[in-house]
Amino acid sequence: MAGAPEGNQNNKKGKMFYDALRKVLIQNPSKLSSIAEGLIEAADAREPWAVKELLDRVDGKAVQFQEITGADGEALQGIQVVFLDANQPDEQ
Repeated sequence: MAGAPEGNQNNKKGKMFYDALRKVLIQNPSKLSSIAEGLIEAADAREPWAVKELLDRVDGKAVQFQEITGADGEALQGIQVVFLDANQPDEQ
């Protein structure tokens, strides 16, 4: 289709916002310090959202564990993947 954008453009939109934020913060470093201080003060006041945000930034986000079971709640059976050579006769 002529004139249509190639690929997924959603990341580009997010990058534009990131770039705008970065530009403002680079031009006004005191704003970044003020924002960081505000976050720390909110976390110190036991605001749950601020504590979570601070921990996510300092320690990284917690790894989520997911257990996958079958429809009946039982463990899934293993899957075996076998690669065959197309040039060899089938050995079944």
